Amino acid sequence: MEIQANIHLEDGSYWADVPALPGCFASGEDLDELFASLREGIELYLKDDERSEFDPPERPLVLTSATLSDAVS
Repeated sequence: MEIQANIHLEDGSYWADVPALPGCFASGEDLDELFASLREGIELYLKDDERSEFDPPERPLVLTSATLSDAVS
């Protein structure tokens, strides 16, 4: 499964949103923390959202692509 995440750098920390999963956000002080939080958030979203067009992953989700946007003001 491939899901696009948009990564933002703001005030020295990171946050991400997942356009295909409305309301799915994550944050972290560094990229390692952000990616761990993002994987967990996506897995929980897919498990809990009956309306999702995606099936929950049977094995751990691996984030394969992300887009780093300009800092948000």
